[in-house]
Amino acid sequence: MKAVPDPRCGRATKHDHAETLVCLVIGFLVGRLTIRRTLKWCRRHLDWLRRYIPLKNGVPSPATVGRILAGIDEELFALQFIAWIGEIIETRGIHLVIDGKALRAAMEKVKNFRAPMVMNAIDAATGLVIAQLPLQNKDCEIKVIPELLKVLDIRNSTVTVDAIGTQTEIMGQIIRQGGHFVFAIKRNQPQSYEEIERFFRELTEDYGRMREDPGFQPRHPEMMKVYEEICLKEKNRDRYEIRRYRVCRFPALLTKSQEEWPFIRTVGEAEQTRIPIERDENGNDITPDEETFREQGSRRKPKPKKGDGEDSDIQITGMISDRELTAEEMGRYKRAHWSVENKLHHVLDDTFREDRSPAKKSKNNLALVRKISYNLLRIAMIREKRSDLMTEMMDEFCDDHALIEKYVFRGIKSFY
Repeated sequence: MKAVPDPRCGRATKHDHAETLVCLVIGFLVGRLTIRRTLKWCRRHLDWLRRYIPLKNGVPSPATVGRILAGIDEELFALQFIAWIGEIIETRGIHLVIDGKALRAAMEKVKNFRAPMVMNAIDAATGLVIAQLPLQNKDCEIKVIPELLKVLDIRNSTVTVDAIGTQTEIMGQIIRQGGHFVFAIKRNQPQSYEEIERFFRELTEDYGRMREDPGFQPRHPEMMKVYEEICLKEKNRDRYEIRRYRVCRFPALLTKSQEEWPFIRTVGEAEQTRIPIERDENGNDITPDEETFREQGSRRKPKPKKGDGEDSDIQITGMISDRELTAEEMGRYKRAHWSVENKLHHVLDDTFREDRSPAKKSKNNLALVRKISYNLLRIAMIREKRSDLMTEMMDEFCDDHALIEKYVFRGIKSFY
């Protein structure tokens, strides 16, 4: 925290800005999710905190904290965050998820207001946040993703981004930086999406007929040699999910691969069907099978929605990569990419109550403080093996001050 420049002018100040930031981090660690509640907790534990930080003039007021947060240079703070987490976890050779998140309560009350956002880079395996950069709204993601990639060492890493980031320039930048990518193709790339949907429909039909009749001649024999598919089924909360992943290591099936995307090695399609579970008056499962659901729907979903949106009951997404991937590998990358919704976004909104924070001028720096606490909690969950829930880990920190000493004041050993 000392490396973050104090934003206040040169006159005498009562409270050290680095100590103030540490108090905020600790407050979020112990589940005090507002500035006022954080400062109250610190005042109650002032004698214990002074074992590690001077706090010569006690705990600052909420107004002082607000001025410090609003004044700190957002870019410098973000770079110090990247440097800190870079000493703990290696950013090379990992699956790096890049995704934006809205700060909904920070929307300005102006005409046509739009929620400000932050772009996050997350390690898919651990759920740790590697970097954050602010952006004005979702339309700016294409401009911010390259800036975020520039400050990261992504050699031998595989980067996944949602369909809005499927841009030729971003792919080229990842390859120039020594990384790889698995990107989604949706209707924002209409030509490629239609080609994927058409070719994989024909390949799937021919693949099924070949299994029944070994002598059947497929329409695309060269593609069929490098075609592969898998099907996974599971019960997820109140629905059955059927996921089919298909890949064809024949990039020439895409027109763009011959012109704009010469680095493509694998083209894939992810098809997911969500069937809501239905029960009769006796509690017996009467959920229709997949074929019936797709053709006729069900009582809960009379007309299943088909498309490339996350709310679609039958979701079809194209995928491309510069690596030669199997269907299983392609599916694993897609699933891991969306796990960030549960590992990070849901936790920030539900546990840290980020979407309720009304902070305006300090919103981005406060979001970064939350991510420092989030990372410390996530690291403790991995190393202590005490809890699988973030809220329970907060309780552990609140009840056991030795954990705060261990993870905040002693420093953290790296994962590599």
